Amino acid sequence: MKEKTFRTLVLREIHGAIVDFRFWVVLVLCLSIIPLSFYVSVKDYSQRLSDYNQEVQAYRDMTQIGMEMRAEGVLPPSPLSIFSRGLEKNKMPYKVLTSYDGNYEIENARSDSKKDILGEIDFGFIVAFVLSILALVFTFNCISGDKEQGLLRAILSNAVYRRQILLAKLLGNYLVFLIPFLLSMLVALLVVQASGIIPVFSAAILPAILLMTGVSLVFLFALFSLGLWISALTANSALSINVLLLIWIVLGLVIPKISPIISAVIYPVESTGVYEAKKALVRLNIMKESEKEERDLFLKIRNQLRPGETGVDGRWTDVLSAYDEQYAPVREKYDQLLASEMGKLTSDYMMRCSRQNYFSRNIARLSPIYLINCLMAEFSDMGYSEADHFIQQASAYQK
Repeated sequence: MKEKTFRTLVLREIHGAIVDFRFWVVLVLCLSIIPLSFYVSVKDYSQRLSDYNQEVQAYRDMTQIGMEMRAEGVLPPSPLSIFSRGLEKNKMPYKVLTSYDGNYEIENARSDSKKDILGEIDFGFIVAFVLSILALVFTFNCISGDKEQGLLRAILSNAVYRRQILLAKLLGNYLVFLIPFLLSMLVALLVVQASGIIPVFSAAILPAILLMTGVSLVFLFALFSLGLWISALTANSALSINVLLLIWIVLGLVIPKISPIISAVIYPVESTGVYEAKKALVRLNIMKESEKEERDLFLKIRNQLRPGETGVDGRWTDVLSAYDEQYAPVREKYDQLLASEMGKLTSDYMMRCSRQNYFSRNIARLSPIYLINCLMAEFSDMGYSEADHFIQQASAYQK
């Protein structure tokens, strides 16, 4: 009897959710923006892959081996970036340029000014922001609305447990919400497969897609639970939606934005401009020491071979030959010293920046919206771990 009652409650919630206009709004939004975002992302990935191949080929064709050549390493685009562009918008490393003095440089991905202005919608953004707020809108009046209409009192007058009512509302509305989401995902994957650029149903890519989809389902289930909880605690629907929107703003916007400020207070690090000025000062001091030793060595050789002579004369082949022979190890010593000092400065600065970012990320992870964004970026090989790995490889590449 109780199982039949529970099934009746679930079916009632499913029917009520389907006939509600919010379901059709979610259906239209999912079927429009999710396949469209994947289509645009595939086109963008194709362009980035073409740019990468052209840049690598141009480097191979134009680079000449020499004393001061700058070897380059370029990060290829990830096929899974169609799900989340992650850090690529402004922080993802793109290229490393080595140098004979040990001072390698890392360039970040090029930004598109149009996308910076208009924003970029990918699957990670849709799940973290669009679907999250739709999930709250879907559930804000599940219980508070029944309170206002007197339906909850009528339901409780029957032999039914409160937990059955809560579970029926959660499962019924959640299952209905999944219909547009999963249907649009299937359409989007078919669009990507039909493009012939990324084989999404291959053994190499499909597990990551299933993992991202599963994480998205867990995230949405958590938001449905939050919406149902707040709806049960509040007296009416207006208060429920206001509280849920306030919680969403704090979790989605406030916490991720203030986390860098808090981490900068906890673990301050100088700006990039100060760091570059410090490197320039160290390089200048080493060059001054090198020039002084070069000058002293020349004067010593000149006084030995040309006593009484002053200045520099291009006809002094004996002096110039002896100078070149003796200064070679001195030049090598200062080149090694410069490379060592630049490496120490870079390593120390990167370590401190990494520690500051570590504090910032941990604070921001208090927000489930930020956390789902990070997970999508990691699964798409566009997250912090990929950036850290590239920086480590850049150091090894320089050596």
